[in-house]
Amino acid sequence: MIRWILVLLLALPIALVAQSTTELENSFNQANDKREKMNLAYQLAERYLSAGNTQKAIDFSKTATDLANSQRDDSMAADAFFVAGKAYLRKRDLRTADNKFQSSIGYGKKENAIELVVQGYLERIAIARKQKNTSRLSSLSEEAIKFFTVDSNYRKIKTQQAGFESQVAKLDKERKKLQDEKDRLNAEIGNLQQDKSQLSKANTNLEQNNTQLQRQRQRIAQEKEQVVAEKELVEERVTEQEDKISRMTAKAIKNELVASKRKMTIDSLEHQREMDSILIENAELQETQSQQFMIGAGILSLLLLALTALFYSRYRAKKRSSEILEKNNKAIIEERERSNELLLNILPENIAQELKETGKAKARSYKQVTVMFTDFKNFTRMAERLTPEQLVKELDDCFKAFDLIVSQYPDIEKIKTIGDAYMCASGFSGSRTASDSIVKAAIEFQEYLNDIKRQKQRLGLPFFEARIGLHTGPVVAGVVGSKKFSYDIWGDTVNIAARMEQNSEVGAINVSQTTYNLIRNKFRCTPRGRIQAKNKGMIDMYFVQRSV
Repeated sequence: MIRWILVLLLALPIALVAQSTTELENSFNQANDKREKMNLAYQLAERYLSAGNTQKAIDFSKTATDLANSQRDDSMAADAFFVAGKAYLRKRDLRTADNKFQSSIGYGKKENAIELVVQGYLERIAIARKQKNTSRLSSLSEEAIKFFTVDSNYRKIKTQQAGFESQVAKLDKERKKLQDEKDRLNAEIGNLQQDKSQLSKANTNLEQNNTQLQRQRQRIAQEKEQVVAEKELVEERVTEQEDKISRMTAKAIKNELVASKRKMTIDSLEHQREMDSILIENAELQETQSQQFMIGAGILSLLLLALTALFYSRYRAKKRSSEILEKNNKAIIEERERSNELLLNILPENIAQELKETGKAKARSYKQVTVMFTDFKNFTRMAERLTPEQLVKELDDCFKAFDLIVSQYPDIEKIKTIGDAYMCASGFSGSRTASDSIVKAAIEFQEYLNDIKRQKQRLGLPFFEARIGLHTGPVVAGVVGSKKFSYDIWGDTVNIAARMEQNSEVGAINVSQTTYNLIRNKFRCTPRGRIQAKNKGMIDMYFVQRSV
């Protein structure tokens, strides 16, 4: 019986975990308060999304958003719309998923929930890439950059990043505390096992006493058989005496009777005394064994009740601790991923990784890097015709387009912008096609500017035209600054690339002899001959026309 009780106790936590979602849904059905139903609906949507039940997740997320709108809870609405978007992604309904993420971003902006807005934009951009919708991809990138380039948002991101790091430290302490609690619970389990051992010993003693009682009963039965046999012997003697008496005289009979009576009286008294002693001893033994059995049964019941209560309370505490730890670990992972994404927008991946691991990044030398400079023609004249806001918007639109083009080539790293100049480079990964990639990007830059030029000309508006120059050679790259990191490159290669841009023409791409030698089999180029470059002497230059 003890074995089955222990099996039941071990199976109890598994049954409770399996019923957790069902109990949560029962609580939702019984809840009367709208805010409570809203929170329960959101929790159920998350649970069903994690379990892979997308339809249930969609239904409960819709209930949560409806209740959040009725309660004017923008924060909950943003979270519920985001869960709905993830559920529709599972169903491969990209259009509906994009609408849900758009709603989540809108509510997130009202609450200034930076992390949720970041995640929403990332999901929408990923959907646009799957749909190969370049116009939406460009507009989403522009919209996201506008939102995240506001100083207040930037400060909040930095503040939240510091908060996340503090939270990580707190959660590490909490994890250690939970580990200590786990060790303590293991020690208590050891004590319970000792109590179980003592209980087993008590049960063994009860069984031994029961065996002794059985032996006593067998002895009493044997003695009873002996008494019956003695009775039969007495009856035989009486019969013999009667025969003897029938043959004796009256006086002899009288004397014999007196002697026999005296003898039988003495024998009967002794036998009665023995029987009374046996009965008393048997009654005392039965009473003692009954008391021992009742005490053992009571101790067993109390121990089982204590074990059940202790296991249940420890299970509930461990379950709550595990849920808190799982939720906090999930939040840490998500925030680390967001921090990594923000860091990768500023620094190359290998440099960002080194900064996270060591807190600093060493300068590196690269033997073959292709550097590109762009510069807009008549920027000062356009500044006179446009308001400062219009000028900055035009410049911002161009640089966003350049960023989007560069992001399509993993080999290219954007270095910085200097006024109306844009600087990027390729070759840090050692790829042989790095020079080809950056020349393709330069061609796309000019194609974009030509498209904008045609649109502006039809409307009679001013437009940008750019000169582009490229040169290939060795550079030194590294991170400077302690608060606002800046990744930059140095060397004569950078200066010659700038001279290539200065000696280029509007709408053209000018490359040096070194770069031409690397790309001549992939692109059609027009030689320009040797041209004087400021402080660099005569340099062979080429105009890139198009891909072969």
